Amino acid sequence: MKIVCLVKQVPRADAINFDPETKTLRREGVPLLLNPFDAGAVVQAVGLKERVGGEVIAMTMGPPQAGDALRTCLALGADRCIHLSDRVFAVADTLGTSRTLALAIQREGDVDLVLCGRKTVDSETWQVPPETAAFLGWPHLTSVVDIELSDGRVRATCETDAGYDTYELDLPAVLSLVSAIEAESSSDGSIEVWTANDLVGDVRENDKRFGQSGSPTRVLAVRDVTPERAGELAKSVDEVISKVRNLLCDRPPEATHWDKPARLGEKPGKNYDAWTFVETVDGRATRASLELIARSRELAGKLGGKSVALVMGRDARAVGETLGRHGAERVVVVGHERLDRYHSEVWSAALVQVLQRLRPHVLALPATASGRDLGPRAAGELELGMTGDCVNLGIDRGGRLIQTKPAYGGNIVSVIMGRTTPQLATVRPRMFGVLEAREHTAKVEHFELDPLPEPRSALVEHRPAPAFDLDENDVVVLIGPDAPVGWAAEGVAVGGTREVCARGDLPGNRQIGLYGRPVAPRVLIAVGVPGDFEQLTGIVKSAVIVSAVGGSGMEQAADVVFRGDPGDVIDALAHER
Repeated sequence: MKIVCLVKQVPRADAINFDPETKTLRREGVPLLLNPFDAGAVVQAVGLKERVGGEVIAMTMGPPQAGDALRTCLALGADRCIHLSDRVFAVADTLGTSRTLALAIQREGDVDLVLCGRKTVDSETWQVPPETAAFLGWPHLTSVVDIELSDGRVRATCETDAGYDTYELDLPAVLSLVSAIEAESSSDGSIEVWTANDLVGDVRENDKRFGQSGSPTRVLAVRDVTPERAGELAKSVDEVISKVRNLLCDRPPEATHWDKPARLGEKPGKNYDAWTFVETVDGRATRASLELIARSRELAGKLGGKSVALVMGRDARAVGETLGRHGAERVVVVGHERLDRYHSEVWSAALVQVLQRLRPHVLALPATASGRDLGPRAAGELELGMTGDCVNLGIDRGGRLIQTKPAYGGNIVSVIMGRTTPQLATVRPRMFGVLEAREHTAKVEHFELDPLPEPRSALVEHRPAPAFDLDENDVVVLIGPDAPVGWAAEGVAVGGTREVCARGDLPGNRQIGLYGRPVAPRVLIAVGVPGDFEQLTGIVKSAVIVSAVGGSGMEQAADVVFRGDPGDVIDALAHER
């Protein structure tokens, strides 16, 4: 079996600094390392090779120094490496990168399986694996936690917000993995260097297959948005509550308005709609979806159009009829028996049909497990620019979507604009408020799908472990490695650090941090959390952070510090919602 591991060299995120004078990142002297998620993929690939035989090839695209990451792959057990290095490849976005990687995989030939990390620690996009699979025309699975190989088929279990889904699929395929390890060792071995001419043989000036020319998004600016956290010590529960109340008043959620703003632009022009992809849980729209409907109403006003909600799946018809109460002016319902439950291949094929035939100007999707899987696959199929994991969306006077996304731990953000239409983005939950429900009716229309393809992967098992409350609840408790898991109260969501989830005290989809998921509740209570960079990355967007019996790093990053009984604070803050 031939396994290709797609890897990336990344800066150590906790060593990146922002230069306020030049408005750029200081990169000189910053240590570089193999992306930990990709290191986990190489280790997994080597383990598969030991069981079934074959060859493991590590592949990266980057400047000459990226060869150091490949030497780490060799130390982890890769048989050989391919380094895609050419000035033509420079300044590629995720789509440009994915196209180049797919060309290299095709040139290598006879590849059975592509493994990679689900994301890189310098960015939260999750886009390259699904987009590479789209260019290859192969099936893919995202956030895989376990892999078995048998008789030319893969059995893989994926982590989702609803639990764990096990699929069986034919090879070849692309899988992105959840596991992350930190590797710094190095070894010599075979490293081939390929240029653009090795991939296509007819490289042209400003070749739209590669680099900046082949990338539909570009970075406009970089900003430092590090929040100020005072770390004030509170000696009693009442004092904690008082401080938290004051801080919440000073940091209100993003305002939402039923009244749409006026159209931007000095000259009259065509009006455009702003769309939201609506996720559903238990027959209702998720909070993240309602947040995006509220935001799309504002964007639609600036575009002179309407706020459109797109609903797919089993509950589409029933849910669609309720979305007008939350700000949608038009609802497109895609109901089909093949959309009974989420399936990457089937749902992405359906979304591609909607995008091709209805051509929305802007489409925002929640940056949930499903949204991060579905959006990039559709973007790859249609070669559309997309920005993942946004924390803000705006519209410029030319009608372009302005997207703000975090990088390097979340305290630094990039402002990005795309040049393709539809303009796609995934957006973190709890970045915007939800419109207060009104008796308002939206126009509902039904979209008839053409025949959908037969999927090459089949869902064979679902193990429920819902974690939607981490995005829904106003109060989240983060359990550290030395704290009991039992700290909870009604209406409070509970997540854990990497150590807590690794030992099985909480499911892996409740892991909060750089190696897990981000959360942004109104109040985050950290119990027994040391406060290292990996942990703090997952909570940086929380409105107010309370540290209870935490380490010095956590206390420095908190708004309020309490060294008494965490249970008393949790119970009290649970009633402050």
